[in-house]
Amino acid sequence: MTSATTQAQVISAARFYLSFTNLGTIAFSELQGITSKVGSQEYIYNDDKGNTVHTKQFGKTEPPTVTLKRGLDAAGNAKLMAWHALARSGDSTARGDGTLTIMDAQGKGQIVYTLHHAWCSELVVSGMKAGDSAVATIECKVTCESIAVNPPATS
Repeated sequence: MTSATTQAQVISAARFYLSFTNLGTIAFSELQGITSKVGSQEYIYNDDKGNTVHTKQFGKTEPPTVTLKRGLDAAGNAKLMAWHALARSGDSTARGDGTLTIMDAQGKGQIVYTLHHAWCSELVVSGMKAGDSAVATIECKVTCESIAVNPPATS
């Protein structure tokens, strides 16, 4: 157990920035999650004494995904839709290396993730009703081959 004096500062996020060469930088108001998964596979065999042995082995891996949400605006919508269209058409330029930066309220980077060979795999525009004053949102799911955590740049 970690003592209170040695425990690191807990992150309090205010903004999220996704940066890619082919996309530019887009700000998001919500990071819904980062998911990376390795399944398990049961392996059963008999040892040299005839005993049945049950073990768990690494199973199928799923590519890491990052899910972000922002208010719907014309410029951000156009960038995300164009990026997703490249992926839908199988264009190799849809994949790229980029970063996800988690910023605090003062604008200081807290955590920087590098997303390797990432692309926009899913877009969801929230439902809307005429005359409703609710803010429309766009949700972007980014799938990548790997994610690395980098120390934030010092300012």
